[in-house]
This record gives sequence, C-alpha cells and structure tokens, in this order.
Amino acid sequence: MWEERKSPLRLERRFEFDNYQQSSKFMKEIDSLCKENKIYPNISFGAKFVSITIFSDLQEFSVKEREFAVKINEKFTNLIS
Repeated sequence: MWEERKSPLRLERRFEFDNYQQSSKFMKEIDSLCKENKIYPNISFGAKFVSITIFSDLQEFSVKEREFAVKINEKFTNLIS
C-alpha cells in the first residue's frame, strides 16, 4: 500500500521479495516504466526489498503520478504471482 506523506509531498512504498533475483527483476521493470512515463522516483533497495518514493512538485499529486504508482503495483503483483 502506498503511503501519502506531506512536507515534502510524496508517495512511499516498500516492496518485499523472497530473494535477490526477484528484487533485481523488479528493478529492471521499474527502470523501463520510469523511462516510458518520464517519472524518476527515488529508489533504494537491498537483497530482498525495493523502496520507492515519488515526489510531487505540485500541491497535490497529478493523475500521471498516481497512475504511475498503480503501474508499479501491477508490475509487483505480476512478478510475485
């Protein structure tokens, strides 16, 4: 579940994986998604997790930013299914 934070306005989520291969594959899929959408979030990762933070320069999140978060969720769901 994405968490909305303020000051600065951002969406945050941590994705957990069973192994490094899954987290690595997820990172590659997120890389492609970022290039397609021209949105470049902050990403940190470890062997079994990937944390993503999407910052907004506006007073509220754009439709594009929210749709981007949904697409990330879909990539995660497809990977772990």
